[in-house]
Amino acid sequence: MLDLESGPVHVSVEEGIGGTSLCLSLAVDVLKSNFRVVWLGRNTLHPQRTQEIFSGLNGSQLDRFFFMEFTTNLLARVNALNPLIKRLDETDLIVIDDWCPSSGRATADDLKAVRNLISTTNNTRLILTSKAYESPSADEYKWKSRGSQISGLRQVWLLREEGIRNYRKLIDGEQQTRLRLSESGFSIV
Repeated sequence: MLDLESGPVHVSVEEGIGGTSLCLSLAVDVLKSNFRVVWLGRNTLHPQRTQEIFSGLNGSQLDRFFFMEFTTNLLARVNALNPLIKRLDETDLIVIDDWCPSSGRATADDLKAVRNLISTTNNTRLILTSKAYESPSADEYKWKSRGSQISGLRQVWLLREEGIRNYRKLIDGEQQTRLRLSESGFSIV
C-alpha cells in the first residue's frame, strides 16, 4: 500500500478522509509480523475505529503497540520516548499522527521534535501525517503540505477520489494507488 522501506514518509491528508485509519491499517501489517509500533497522536485514537481495524490481531501482537497522546507538546513526548525509540530497528514502525496543528505554521518545538526523531530513528520506519491545505495561489497544485518545512521526508498525498464515496488515492511521486476505506481499514482496489 505504502513503501515504508525507502526512508521517512510524510503523508499530507485531505481533512476528514481517513489519514489515521491509513496509518492504523499500516500498523496492523507491522503488528501481524510481530514487530513493534510506537504511535504518537495529537489526539487519542477513536476506540471503535481502532478496535475494528485491529480486530484481527491477537493479544501478543497488541502488546507490541505503544500509544502516547501529545496534544500540544510533541517535543516533550518524543524526548520521553527516546529510550524506547533508540531500541527500535528497521522492522518496527513509528507513527506521528497530526504532527503539527491543522492550521497555521508548525511551531518551532514541533519542527525540532520531528527533526530530532528523524536523526535518532536508526533506519526505523517512520510515518508523519498532517492535514493538507488548499493552495490560495493559482499555481498548478491544488494542495500544499506542512511537511515541506522538513528536509529528508518523502512527500505522499492521501486525497479523496472525486465522486466516489469511500475511495481514496494515495499519491507517492509518480505512483498512484487506489484505496478503499471500510470499517476494517484501507485496502488496495
